Amino acid sequence: MKLSQIAQEFGGKLVGEDREIKGLKSISSAREGDLTFLADRKHLEALKNSEASAVLVPEELDIDIPQIVVKNPQNVFYKLLELFYAEELPSGISPRASVSEKAQIGSDVYIGDFAVVEEDVKIGDRVRIYPGCYIGKNTSIGEGSIIYPNVVIYRDTRIGRNVIIHSGCVIAGDGFGYYQEDGKHRKIPHVGRVVIEDNVEIGANTTIDRAMVDETVIKEGTKIDNLVMIAHNCYVGENTILVSQVGIAGSTKIGKNVILAGQVGVADHITIGDNVIVTAKSGVGKDLEPNKVYGSGLQAIEWSKWKKVMFYLYKLPEIIKKLKQS
Repeated sequence: MKLSQIAQEFGGKLVGEDREIKGLKSISSAREGDLTFLADRKHLEALKNSEASAVLVPEELDIDIPQIVVKNPQNVFYKLLELFYAEELPSGISPRASVSEKAQIGSDVYIGDFAVVEEDVKIGDRVRIYPGCYIGKNTSIGEGSIIYPNVVIYRDTRIGRNVIIHSGCVIAGDGFGYYQEDGKHRKIPHVGRVVIEDNVEIGANTTIDRAMVDETVIKEGTKIDNLVMIAHNCYVGENTILVSQVGIAGSTKIGKNVILAGQVGVADHITIGDNVIVTAKSGVGKDLEPNKVYGSGLQAIEWSKWKKVMFYLYKLPEIIKKLKQS
């Protein structure tokens, strides 16, 4: 693809020679034929030493290589990744897949080897279900969605359009619910369902549990990282981001545009308001008001210093008592 074509496509200005671009790389790894981008001037010296054939920049620079001046070089680079490295989507239903005669399959659908599609499943147009997936009874998957290998989707699940579910996810498994009787843990049946709305992406090995009698809901546009656990009856609002190893206990309601950073833990029956950010490793044990940043995680410090901190922490009640007496 020529630089002039890229400039025209994204409303940019080409400065310098019009070259053919064969790949996209970072400043440090770019070689001849590669296009890179500069988002921050602090990387300008690295760019001058780069072997890249051209660069996307926010403003014209005094450099020797051709440049395309665009409003947001980083975003343009991301869009070019889609153009240069578009995934070739498979099609057709494998003869080694098990698809119920009572399933409704749309047009241009791919179902891979050893996938299982149970009865009363509805699969929309252009859905891709990769090998080894299980789609339980009475589940619907909206058009354009992609279900990567070895995903398990239990019965009665509703999945919207253009949803991406990565490998190893388990959607709509039973919630972790028990009651005590005669000194034993008795399982609470979970007969609700999971609803995942349009344009949601769910990372590898994430689990989303079905509700006891109602719905576990993931609203439109939410992005969920790998290894996230969402318990029964939870509600996750629009355009929320859940980073890796977040754990959300049952019946929690999370607002829209929320960010829970890595390893945040949320207790059950909590409400988190819109536009909240919770920093990494924080524990949420009470409701959080909207439009605020919360955090309680401790950064790692040198071990001998931490032992001293803990020594005085345990002494704190005694120290306070002496201070009050003085």
